[in-house]
Amino acid sequence: MKAVVAVMLAVPLRAAYLPALAFTPPARSRSALRCGWPVLQGSLESTEAADWSFLDACYVITCPSPDGTNPRLARARESLAEVGLNSMAEVREFQPDDEDRVRGCYTSHIAVLEEAERRFEGTGPLNVLVIEDNLSLSPRLCGSTLESVAAFLRGDATARDVMHLAYIMYVPGLSVSRVEQPGGGTEENVVLLKSSIDSVLGTTAYVITRSGIEAVLREHRSKGYVDAIPNVMARLFPDSRFAAYPMPFHRASAVKSLVNGQLDSLRALLFKPEIYTLWERLLVGTGQNTNVLFPALVVALLLGSLGGGAEVVSALAAKARGEDVGLVLPVLSALLSLASLVVVGYGLSVAPAPQPQEPRPPAGQS
Repeated sequence: MKAVVAVMLAVPLRAAYLPALAFTPPARSRSALRCGWPVLQGSLESTEAADWSFLDACYVITCPSPDGTNPRLARARESLAEVGLNSMAEVREFQPDDEDRVRGCYTSHIAVLEEAERRFEGTGPLNVLVIEDNLSLSPRLCGSTLESVAAFLRGDATARDVMHLAYIMYVPGLSVSRVEQPGGGTEENVVLLKSSIDSVLGTTAYVITRSGIEAVLREHRSKGYVDAIPNVMARLFPDSRFAAYPMPFHRASAVKSLVNGQLDSLRALLFKPEIYTLWERLLVGTGQNTNVLFPALVVALLLGSLGGGAEVVSALAAKARGEDVGLVLPVLSALLSLASLVVVGYGLSVAPAPQPQEPRPPAGQS
């Protein structure tokens, strides 16, 4: 399977989601943070209740347009203002690297991490939030999730390098599992991301700790630019990356990529809240690797398409015999499944090739 196994579900998940859309939640008394309400219930309110005090810094990476304007940053600023982050967000502008856009993205993240290293010298705890200007707010953003993330990052029971506040779930080799608490039970709002080097989870919004910064910069100073920054993280942190559950942010579906624009049409389908929130629930709820879930999805779509086609043929035969039968539902079912299979095939055709596997060093060696 290729690196962004492009899945899916665009239409079937929409259909599955329709019953939830009929439910309208009661008005919330606390400002803003809609803890798990169904999506598409209107825009978030002002979120003064969001507590980001566990962060030492917040950097926003952006690239202005050639004419000097920056609509991407303006849009990101609006989102950050809604969750109380705008005042602490420090913007860092970079010029696009037209010779190698992947390298340009890599160097911008390295520059921000180097600045954090210089700014926060020492060995104490450090949590730096890095955001790209293509983020959007998740409709499941919740204050209790941020509280859990803060408590987890302040703890010392588990090695942690990166905490994703947004990540791309449609990749092979990714499994999402609950985190065991020291005193028993599991974390409610923090999950472990187990990944292969092909699990390029993106860098839309992530908190990186001091140990994570040191590891990335050590790799950079040793090897220099080799590939994309998400690939670097996938190699360095296969067992020490976590994510907020539910995700507070997500990669915006409508913002075009400066790196791999060939996937923009696919993102427009898959990065919609009604799609990614359901896939997120599926990953966490089943604990299954995407290498299992994606083939199962494809088989289900194929069976649905074949079954719908057979039902259409049967209905047509019955109609030819003069029977009064409905054709709308069987035709619609077959078309939905077929359209979803086309989405999957399109995603596979445009996804980048897998990264070459590098042998991991023996335990205890870096």
